[in-house]
Amino acid sequence: MLELTGKHIADLGDEDLRLLVTKLCEAELQRHGLPASAVLAGGNQTAKDGGIDVAVQLDLASVDLDFIPRPQTGFQVKCEDMPESKVLAEMRPDGALRDSIKALIAAKGAYVIVCSKGTVSQLFLGKRIKAMRTAVADQPGSDELKVDFYDRDRLARWVRQYPGVELWVRGRVGAQLRGWQGYAPWAGGAPDTVYLHDETARMFERRAGGTPTALTVTSGIDRMRAALGKPGQVSRLVGLSGTGKTRLVQALFEPVEGTGSPLERGRLLYTDLGHSPDPSAREMLLRLGEAGQRAMVIVDNCNPNAHRALTEVARQFPEHLSLLTVEYDVADEDSPEATDVFELAPSSGPVLESILVRLAPHLYSSDRIRIVEFAGGNARIALALAGTVAAGETLGTLNDGELFR
Repeated sequence: MLELTGKHIADLGDEDLRLLVTKLCEAELQRHGLPASAVLAGGNQTAKDGGIDVAVQLDLASVDLDFIPRPQTGFQVKCEDMPESKVLAEMRPDGALRDSIKALIAAKGAYVIVCSKGTVSQLFLGKRIKAMRTAVADQPGSDELKVDFYDRDRLARWVRQYPGVELWVRGRVGAQLRGWQGYAPWAGGAPDTVYLHDETARMFERRAGGTPTALTVTSGIDRMRAALGKPGQVSRLVGLSGTGKTRLVQALFEPVEGTGSPLERGRLLYTDLGHSPDPSAREMLLRLGEAGQRAMVIVDNCNPNAHRALTEVARQFPEHLSLLTVEYDVADEDSPEATDVFELAPSSGPVLESILVRLAPHLYSSDRIRIVEFAGGNARIALALAGTVAAGETLGTLNDGELFR
């Protein structure tokens, strides 16, 4: 889709290669509604690991996955070429089969060697798999073990199934697509911080000719997830600047208390039109659709005209693409045809105060209360004002006009 090849995989270092396999396992499990917590990885790449760098341990008798062959699968990740002689030495150091591989045999699991430096033809792939079979031949029940070998080209094919992971790889090897990201803290702050909300009905869902429906944030998140998670759906989020639209969109891919499961991150692509993405949002949708890639595309700062143009492209590929655009325009006429429109109103006082406690902990309680009242639910105004107060200072001597200035 984005022409990522095995050469890009070969440019990854040890740590990044293992992290890539971890991300791919998590993405494949999430794609099938399985828990990402079943992926185990950690420690330094050069530390002793018992011959397993990344493990998948699913509590299932069988599962229909793709690059994860069995519910119990171990990946040994090597940032080097692995001919047959090295395969045998890796699986049988000092001539003895590793205990971790014996455990996989007992579990009727799978053992996969991932190699980023070499690329093998069908003939040489068969030789490597034969060497893996030879390494376990003297172990009882070895026929129950699935073995496989992923070279850099097979790994690249795995990556290309998940556009969000592909963008991460490009970022690690210096081949970025300008303005495009996978999951990240687009709204600022640290990734995976808890999304603050309450049960105030500050979201509205509206459709052309209908009466807007008031929603709590939790209900709105579930509705937006349902729309974005279904191929062929187009949705739009509008609201005044500073109400937290981008942070809300980010929360669609995070665990949020009171809501259902987050959307899978591996299928996500995000851009802000203000950053002049290259390829353009329209070109990206065309590339994804023509390649048959399932993707959830989010376009921030997208005006109504751009939304209509992108919608026309997304409709050409209803089996693959879903689209969410974000804009500060809240005009009633901004209810495009065949689009679920969600409007986000300003935050409630308690939520805004919680944001200030987290991001501006140096404020006195009395100043937080005054900032919340002054900001009128607009987080951007509240944080900007809080940023002007140094530790030990107070706003108590300022009137509203001075606060405004």
